[in-house]
Amino acid sequence: MSFLRPKKLSGRVVYQPTSPLTWIISDGNLSAEKEAIALATGLKLPWEIKRVDWKKGLRWLPMPFKKMIMDYHHAVTPLSNTKKPWFLTGDSLQGPFPSFVIGCGAKTTPGVVHVSRKSGKATYSAMIHFPALPFIHFDQVLLQKHEITVQLGRLGLMKDQKNYIQISTSLNNITSSTLESAKKAAFDNKLIPASFFLAPSSSRRPIVTVLVGGPGEDCLGVEADRLSSRLARLVHVQQMRVLLTFSPRTTDRTKQELYRLAEQVNDPNRFFVYDPAAQAKLQQQQQQRPLTPTSFTMAGYDPTHNPYEAMLALADKIVVTADSLQMTNEALATGKPVYIVGSEMARGKLKVFHRLLADQHMTRAFRPGRVLVAPSSPPSSPAYSAEESQHSSSSKKKKKTTTVKDTNFSPAPSSLETADPLSYPGDHPPWQRTSFVGLGLAEATKLGDYLLALREARILGRRAPTFPV
Repeated sequence: MSFLRPKKLSGRVVYQPTSPLTWIISDGNLSAEKEAIALATGLKLPWEIKRVDWKKGLRWLPMPFKKMIMDYHHAVTPLSNTKKPWFLTGDSLQGPFPSFVIGCGAKTTPGVVHVSRKSGKATYSAMIHFPALPFIHFDQVLLQKHEITVQLGRLGLMKDQKNYIQISTSLNNITSSTLESAKKAAFDNKLIPASFFLAPSSSRRPIVTVLVGGPGEDCLGVEADRLSSRLARLVHVQQMRVLLTFSPRTTDRTKQELYRLAEQVNDPNRFFVYDPAAQAKLQQQQQQRPLTPTSFTMAGYDPTHNPYEAMLALADKIVVTADSLQMTNEALATGKPVYIVGSEMARGKLKVFHRLLADQHMTRAFRPGRVLVAPSSPPSSPAYSAEESQHSSSSKKKKKTTTVKDTNFSPAPSSLETADPLSYPGDHPPWQRTSFVGLGLAEATKLGDYLLALREARILGRRAPTFPV
């Protein structure tokens, strides 16, 4: 009788051979791709970007419903069917599968989970930032402190989420050498006016690089007119020069307001605006090729077409809108003074992120003074700005608010800094801005080595190593 015969046991999932390759799952977000590329570089394997996203009619669904769709598709689809799921659109996800798959952000979750499942868990999966799913669906999750503080508690106790690693900053490839290379490329390709490349001197006006983001989940953006008025004070009152660039999320209204300010200044040597999206569109038209959604994204990595990193290299100070977490971390990686505009508009984890940076004296609020505060030394010297070389009391007994050329005054090493021309008047604690210099690349390299060791230990059945502190 057939019902008495022992049923054939289903075979245990074995680790299938994979290609020595890393797939980066992306929804087209430039900042997320840059983080994933930094980690892929740390893995020391060739990498390839797979841009996929939910179909347009499904993007509005909450994540629990999306998870039900993913689970149902996996249950009814044979493991041998490695085609891209019906609910995704974009690049092919068909095998042979890579050794690693990296996602950055919750929108890349379905692609990462699909590759991991279809490879029989042979592909090691890593998620950067909170994935909006229990961590059991991934091999490792990389979180920053503000994400652990705000979002991890939603999934239960921290001890129940064992496979996550806390990282100190957004992963990036910014170092002094990459900044110098980007500056040289921008000069050779004439992407920035030549006057900004002059050697620092006592007569050279300080350069302020302004990075403008756009509205997101945790920030509705910065008021364009307020940003424009503060930048006007920066140019007309503080006598500083501005290099300004946009992100893909910058709204047209913000661009129009800042272009209007550039027309009022009417001098690209004092106020220069570079729009990567407009330049990418122009290049596509000149090459007589259709403009694709990835045109701007691909141009974002090439320093010969986008002077973003060159602007970071040329800056004496950097201003970032609060809506962009990645640009804030990249600005901090330079070791230069970083000012945040619009942090009062942030909420949730982004609000905690900016509060942590401000409490650690890594950033200051951007509010240029209405009275000229002149630097007492060249921007390139150790005391290149007035706030790092002068100390004056904020007492009401003193009528003069700033003394920038008092050679008889020598501040004590422990004294507070004051007279910051880009922030609130009064005393400021000393900057603590060097801890992020080169940290993004260092962490990406360390994480890459650790993930390689974890995958090897799993394949060989060894005990997983602990993450080096």
